[in-house]
Amino acid sequence: MSDFDNRDDFSENFSNRLNDSFADIWRNVAQNVKKLYGKTTDKLDDEMRLPVAQKYVNDALQKFVTDNVASILELRVELHDAWFRLFCTINVAGIYVEVASNFRLVHAQLDRNVQRFVFGQLTYTDVLNLRCESFVKRQGIKLAVWFYHSVLKKDPLGVILTYINIARAKDDIIYLDIHRWLKNNKKIMSSLHKVQVNYGEVEEEQLILKTQVNYRDLLGSGRGEDILGDDDEPELMKGPINPIDDATEPSQMP
Repeated sequence: MSDFDNRDDFSENFSNRLNDSFADIWRNVAQNVKKLYGKTTDKLDDEMRLPVAQKYVNDALQKFVTDNVASILELRVELHDAWFRLFCTINVAGIYVEVASNFRLVHAQLDRNVQRFVFGQLTYTDVLNLRCESFVKRQGIKLAVWFYHSVLKKDPLGVILTYINIARAKDDIIYLDIHRWLKNNKKIMSSLHKVQVNYGEVEEEQLILKTQVNYRDLLGSGRGEDILGDDDEPELMKGPINPIDDATEPSQMP
């Protein structure tokens, strides 16, 4: 099976999982919505767990990041209980580097407008492999990493990801927005108009997405009008955002 087929299978699988997460509720409220609204609001507000295996998380990183950024050769994760290890291989400006660092998932949001993951860095970045076109450049990079870790007491990974336009970093928090790549995937975007992801949790070898039905899109009339008005709509639950103030003990002590 080609890489294209694998990526297409991922898109179909992910969108199908989103659709399945609200199918039962939809069958219960599709008819006589106005009359049943008062009885079904609690059901519509319930969150549902959507488990995503580690393989599909890595397939998503491959499809929506690696395949779209020439300087990224590999981006993958190993998921553990409440934390994950991120591996990244970069080839840019004559520099080939393989790095890894530990993170926790601070926030996940996938809806019609925003598709974002927010990570909190737990350890300094480990340089697993480094090759450069010149000895001087290689020594300069090693010196820069030492300076960040030992003098600034910071980690350069966020700066690097910002420089190559992959993510945005603020202190130990990294914001990965995939909307610029995901917006052209009609199948997934259609699903995100029906079901939104409020936040996520990391478990061993899987990512748990907490989903919620976007019932106003589901209950639109054939003319595109809302059956439910603004006054009918309760406030949707927002996922918690708990930024990490400081990194925990680094993997490489100064």
